[in-house]
Amino acid sequence: MIKTIPLAPITETGIQELVGKNEQVDQNDFTGSIDLAVGIDDLPVSGEFLSLMLMTLETGTGAVMTPAGTLILFDADPNPTSGDTALTAAEWKTAIGSVDIAAADWISDANGGHVFKQIAVPFHDLANVYAVWFHTDATSLNDAAGDDEELHCNLWYRRDS
Repeated sequence: MIKTIPLAPITETGIQELVGKNEQVDQNDFTGSIDLAVGIDDLPVSGEFLSLMLMTLETGTGAVMTPAGTLILFDADPNPTSGDTALTAAEWKTAIGSVDIAAADWISDANGGHVFKQIAVPFHDLANVYAVWFHTDATSLNDAAGDDEELHCNLWYRRDS
């Protein structure tokens, strides 16, 4: 029997901000992209995203959000601006996977919320993967002055080669 050993221990991207406190994201809008370093010292690796956690916070007068949407992963930076309503055909060709999030998936209280999902999204020989949130919820993020609603993301992954 051949035993396979992973290239490195399971690791995480670290919590990164998809929506900042002053960025309005309406229904059917994209957020800006975040850069998720998956390589080893900028050397490309292949592997698989195993799970993700999204977290919402509110630092002003708004509410803790539990938004519905889709986290989309890309192998090249689509570089949208928060609030964009479309990606180009070339940008869509770089998508490598997505994860749907329903409002009912969230656990929240007055101070924040999170959703955790086990996923299986493989990635090929890359140093970086890029993530974008597509907001499908009818309730916008940061649509009123002082809302200060935030959406953050963290992913756990395994490097295989």
